[in-house]
Amino acid sequence: MLTCQCARKLTGVSIGGGPVGSLIAYQLARFGCQPYLIEQEDKRELPCYGRATTLWPRSIELLDQIDLAECLIQKGVATRHGLHFQDGKRIKGGLMYGSRMDRLGDTFYQFALHLRQRLTEQEFTEALKEYNFEHHVKTKLEGYTVNASNEEYPITVQVRDLVKDEVYDVQTKYLIGADGGHSQVRKLSSIPFEGASTAHRWIRMDAHVKTNMPNPRCLNSIDSPTHGQILWCPNDNGLTRIGYVFSKDLLDRYGGEDKITTDDVIREAKEAVRPFTLDVIDVDWWTIYGIGQRIADTFATHGNRVFLAGDACHTHSSGSAQGLNTGIHDAINISWKLALTLRGLAKEVLIDSYDKERRPVVQQVIDNDKTISMLISGQYPPRFAGRKENTWYGSACKVQLTYSGSTPTISAVSVVNREMQGLSRATVNPGERGPDVYLTMIGTGDPVRLHVVLKNEAKFSIVVFAGYPVHTRPSLAGFEASLSAFKARFPKHKAMFHWTTIPAVSGNGGQEVLGPYHPIGKVYLDERVKAHEMYGVDPMHGAVVIFRPDGWIGTVLGIEEASAGALTAYFEDLLF
Repeated sequence: MLTCQCARKLTGVSIGGGPVGSLIAYQLARFGCQPYLIEQEDKRELPCYGRATTLWPRSIELLDQIDLAECLIQKGVATRHGLHFQDGKRIKGGLMYGSRMDRLGDTFYQFALHLRQRLTEQEFTEALKEYNFEHHVKTKLEGYTVNASNEEYPITVQVRDLVKDEVYDVQTKYLIGADGGHSQVRKLSSIPFEGASTAHRWIRMDAHVKTNMPNPRCLNSIDSPTHGQILWCPNDNGLTRIGYVFSKDLLDRYGGEDKITTDDVIREAKEAVRPFTLDVIDVDWWTIYGIGQRIADTFATHGNRVFLAGDACHTHSSGSAQGLNTGIHDAINISWKLALTLRGLAKEVLIDSYDKERRPVVQQVIDNDKTISMLISGQYPPRFAGRKENTWYGSACKVQLTYSGSTPTISAVSVVNREMQGLSRATVNPGERGPDVYLTMIGTGDPVRLHVVLKNEAKFSIVVFAGYPVHTRPSLAGFEASLSAFKARFPKHKAMFHWTTIPAVSGNGGQEVLGPYHPIGKVYLDERVKAHEMYGVDPMHGAVVIFRPDGWIGTVLGIEEASAGALTAYFEDLLF
């Protein structure tokens, strides 16, 4: 559970201390709030368990924008390719996890990153120390009440100190449950958690191994006639994650889950990867678990005072490695919205968008996961009814369900992602991820990535794609002159907005290339017109692109005097 104290007044948020909860706490601290994290376990006393192990490119991008990607990259293993095997031979197609990720295009993170969840948690926790943050471990959520008449601190949380065996109250503004699939916050909130489970069981093990499999440090997969599709994933510290289906026949043979030993897991792993050989040097961790998909009826309740994130509001199989990735997206989405709200800068509609944006995306992930997990377990999904392949698994998987690793959109058009009136000035759309691209720094000529320029500081980034200044100077001058009224409308604009100007030219200085137009914010050069091209901006006309703090596009405007009014109209619905 997390309570947080804003820079000016006491507020509160409750969460668990796993990777999603720690990530929310880190961001709140980064964005000017002082989080107070409550966690039942002291994880410093726990072993470095496996669990989630793969981060996809879009998740890495999001972490990069809050300065957490590099520390994970230094600890993990990156894979750009994957091989798919059947009967000891490489085959094309099939259910592949990360094939040719070097072809993803407009991201610089063209790889999957693998490291055990505990290491990810440790890095998030270490990052919090920069803000003099203290984890309050061995404390447990007992309950909470909501008093709607208390507008300032409507939530009272009862917390048990497990060391002293004492219960104390915390009054808070907000409560976030990121306390796992058995979430106490969700149960106390009486939020239904509907879904389905199957009789299948999967094994996951982390081990040091030797094998004659080609390219064993790639993210590989193997079709097995007895163990479903085999996951073969390189992991940190020289480990390999091996996953396979533990069928009902195997469960019966070994007398049930409780009777399975490490030796049994190794024995079946060797059978699963045949005809390749497998020499297991040691096993770091293993687990057997059931498969199911569940989603909470809502991710927010009590008038957007209580929220759920991560496994607390959605669970799915590890078949497409989406659990932690989806939780990271939850954490990123809610944190900047909550920070702006706590600091008195945002209207209620902004935090209300958390459930509206995240739940449809998660539902899509779960729907896809149902298909993938059935294929891995050797069953035909309902949409494959009538197919007549002879083999129970291998042929069913030849449906080209290759995961690209990038999330193109966050939601449908909403108050946060919407088209404004007027002519379209770019081909990117509200709600889409903003592509990454190299710009050029003035003076040094060093390349700098756009995503680095647009760090997530809980501010909206207003980026002026200035095009060719020789053609756009009149429009730029009119736009600049009209911004005084916009800034007057938002007197706290310095805390809300980050400005950047990108002209499509070479030159020795911002003022130098823009002429009488005074640059807004810092200037970076688009010398090869690549950024304008990637965003679909005509350099003869230019455009203004508004990026949300999390890097998705909020709206797109033209460069003209009237655009300042459209800018005001967009933000008036969101900010004070």
